[in-house]
Amino acid sequence: MQLARKILLPLALFAFLAQGVSAWLSVREAVALHHADVERDQGIAGRVLVAALERERQRGTWEQGVAELLAAANHDPDDTQVRILPLTELTLGGQQRAALERGESVIVREVWDSAETWMPVTLPGNAAGVVWMQETLVAERDIVRRIVTSHVLNFGTMGVLWAIVAFWLSTALVGRPMRSLAAKARRVGQGDYTGPLQVHQEDEIGELAREMNHMCDELIASQSRVETAQAQLRHADRLTTVGLLAAGIAHELGTPLNVISVRARMIATGEVEADEAKNNANIIHEQTTQMTRIIRQLLDFARRSPPTMTRFSLQQVAQHSIEVLAPLAEKAKCDLELAPGDFEIKVQGDPNQLEQVIANLIINSVQAMPRGGPVQVKVTRTRATPPADVGGPEAEYARLDVTDRGEGIPEDVLPRVFEPFFTTKPVGDGNGLGLPVAWGILREHQGWIGVDSRSGTGTTFSLFLPLERTAE
Repeated sequence: MQLARKILLPLALFAFLAQGVSAWLSVREAVALHHADVERDQGIAGRVLVAALERERQRGTWEQGVAELLAAANHDPDDTQVRILPLTELTLGGQQRAALERGESVIVREVWDSAETWMPVTLPGNAAGVVWMQETLVAERDIVRRIVTSHVLNFGTMGVLWAIVAFWLSTALVGRPMRSLAAKARRVGQGDYTGPLQVHQEDEIGELAREMNHMCDELIASQSRVETAQAQLRHADRLTTVGLLAAGIAHELGTPLNVISVRARMIATGEVEADEAKNNANIIHEQTTQMTRIIRQLLDFARRSPPTMTRFSLQQVAQHSIEVLAPLAEKAKCDLELAPGDFEIKVQGDPNQLEQVIANLIINSVQAMPRGGPVQVKVTRTRATPPADVGGPEAEYARLDVTDRGEGIPEDVLPRVFEPFFTTKPVGDGNGLGLPVAWGILREHQGWIGVDSRSGTGTTFSLFLPLERTAE
């Protein structure tokens, strides 16, 4: 509406100004025509009267003729008055008197009062005189009043019509489409690219709406490509983790395989009796079950699955992550510990993705202690204020800490730990994707990752996730 007013208001002012100029010109033209009519009428009447007076003077009937003529001319004194005066009694200016002495007519016009005419005439005894005629300009004022009234009515009518047209133009052609564009822009700013604009105007606003729809289509396609790339990146990072876990799992499978091999050979060679053979078979079954569980955990971790948002216990996901990573930690001589926690601390999200985040942090902690050491995972409930790049008020969050006693992260490196492809590990030991992927997953869950590290004392990575609110 404001844009429409800015466009229409100058046009309205220009239209009213043009109408005002037109009214002024009309008044001026009408007054000029009326003056010309009055001047012509008084000139004709004056010449006729002068001729009649000259005829009466020549006949010698001046007194009687003048009385009759003046009586006829002054029949309506409110409109027209006629007098015959000696020239010596007039108080005219020098130029006007000189014109009368030369025999010329003199017309004096007073627009808002009257129009006066002096015409030279010869009085009895050849004395110089004048015929003075005065006509009121009431008719002229009526003309001006009618013209002004007509234009005022035109102003009012045009103003009403202009207001109706302006309201329709500002609403239908500008206001409503611009509000739709603004609402669409707000939705785009919030990440909602759906709902194309329905603006069917063949003008600049319509073109802008079509371009915005096209832009949203491109953003949707781009977002889809980004999501696909992110999914591939996360899967690649997960496979990297699987590669690290494979060595630990191979070590974990060594003992059960040896037990199975020995027991199976004893049964095959007949070294044991029937009852003992049955016992050995049960042992083989237990070991294969354990091996199946270990391999199943690895496969579950490596399998690419679509995101599933659900309500789950963060403590339980942490416990499962530790079970999967226990062989790797044991091989690295690290003591992987889950602190006692509340299984009722629940969050909303994808447990598989969050398990990948926890696994990345635990592996980083294990690799940070080449000579081994304790790695503690702890789940708590805490109040926290999100960082500036996340935004939001202070609130209660679920918190998961992964703490090691390694060498810590140098201060100059700490600001870059979440940069993609940045790593301090030797070539071949890391690709610099673990922490950036973890950060992206946490942001999609409306959370964030914090890090507290001091050189020589160890590092703590903290995950913050919104608590799942239960209905009261």
